[in-house]
Amino acid sequence: MLAKLGKTYNILLRLTIVVLTFVFLYDQVFYRKDLQSIVDYLPQVSSGRYFYFLLLVTVLLIPLNLLLEVVKWKLLISKLENVSVWNATKAVLTGVSVSMILPNRVGDYLGRVFVLKKADRLQAVLATILGSMAQLLTTILFGLTAVLFFFPFYADLSEQLNIWFYSGIIAVALITAVTSVFAFLNFSSFSLVLRRISGRAYRKISKYTEVFSWYNPDFLLKILGISIGRYLVFSFQFWLLLQAFQVPVSYFMAMVLVSLVYLLMAVIPTIALTEIGVRGSVSLFVFALYLSPAGLWTEHIKLGVAAASTMLWVFNLAFPALLGTFFVYSLRFFRKNNGHGN
Repeated sequence: MLAKLGKTYNILLRLTIVVLTFVFLYDQVFYRKDLQSIVDYLPQVSSGRYFYFLLLVTVLLIPLNLLLEVVKWKLLISKLENVSVWNATKAVLTGVSVSMILPNRVGDYLGRVFVLKKADRLQAVLATILGSMAQLLTTILFGLTAVLFFFPFYADLSEQLNIWFYSGIIAVALITAVTSVFAFLNFSSFSLVLRRISGRAYRKISKYTEVFSWYNPDFLLKILGISIGRYLVFSFQFWLLLQAFQVPVSYFMAMVLVSLVYLLMAVIPTIALTEIGVRGSVSLFVFALYLSPAGLWTEHIKLGVAAASTMLWVFNLAFPALLGTFFVYSLRFFRKNNGHGN
């Protein structure tokens, strides 16, 4: 009886995820017509010499972006359960689908761990969060670096007050970067800290806190390296789209501006679905800071930035989310207790 109920609930939850994903994507793309301005703008830029080539390269980089995330998660979860590349890919895609309907990408954790067959799910969530931390750390490092390059452009360093302020920014950025990297690479010591502060209660949580002790600095450095590689891929995609939509920025300056966009996005709570609007607004704000003083912030350029930002969302989030709905059937919300998990 319980087995039948579990099977029924699994089917209902899978169906709910698929329906909500399609409904929310339809609402975002068609009902709110966020893409309409881009569709109207395409005839103005599609005649560009390299437009379709740049678009093609951007699309071809989607699998590489996905593969890097798959490899990262597969390495992290290997401490709990051996997962094939194919199953890891399904897990990542379903995670994107579930994240469409949950705030702050919580779905990334839930969608992935429910693909696992034996591993303890809470332990798997903690391992997955470690991968997200590596990606967040990468965003912070690139974002802080971008701030250091952007501030001299935005402020007059011939004024003493700005020089002192800039010196303070440099000091804060360096301290934050060094401290964050050190803390991440030595995250295994977090288990020891919890053991000391939790006292007798540690026995109740030891099963989960020990997860952090499985990852030594060399392993975490590899995870951080993969995260940096992935960051460079989707940042390069952003630049390619900026070029396709005729936004006049060099690769270096685009990386500075894009890194600022991602840094701001990291501190704004969003549901992945609504990121299309938030991402566009943040991108317009950051690029306006750079292009307006030079008199380049025209309606044409504004549409180009919005189009590049939105297309990147479509390629790296909306499209994978749709693919992920085909694998939602593999999610196991309820399973028999086999001694390896819940």
